[in-house]
Amino acid sequence: MPKRTTHTYSSEDALPEGPESDLFVYYCKHCASHVLITDTQLQKMPKRKTDKAHVLDKKKHLSRLNVKEAGNVLLKRGEGKHEKQFRMSCLGCGLFVCYRSEEELELAPFIYVVDGALSSVAAETNPHDAPVPPCITQLEGGLAQVAIEVEDRAQRSAVTSILC
Repeated sequence: MPKRTTHTYSSEDALPEGPESDLFVYYCKHCASHVLITDTQLQKMPKRKTDKAHVLDKKKHLSRLNVKEAGNVLLKRGEGKHEKQFRMSCLGCGLFVCYRSEEELELAPFIYVVDGALSSVAAETNPHDAPVPPCITQLEGGLAQVAIEVEDRAQRSAVTSILC
């Protein structure tokens, strides 16, 4: 009779730094053009409550953008509150991918990356050659680890999202 084993993983078992690379490259999800290089993963960045945009702190993290200016907009955020966004779009297709709160990019302390606009996976001509998303990590012994989001004390048990 074969030996049966059970593996239980918790957040304490996760690798603290993810992939071994010190730099992370992100591409436009629409046209796969190179947009951002940074030293942190998007899923590790805090998110804004207003629009769920990832907040990249330029004082703490490296950021190299390959974008074009896309104008500015004034948004109404509640009673008497306004937010000015200086938008940036993908060079390849013009998709709105990020914004800042200051007119000059060098003076802006934060870059806000639009949720769902970028991917760490470049479009490949052969999908079998595409790199593995950062939410899936191979462990020793042929095991794999998938980063998932779990809502504590939820009404029912379900995987709500995979953090790729």
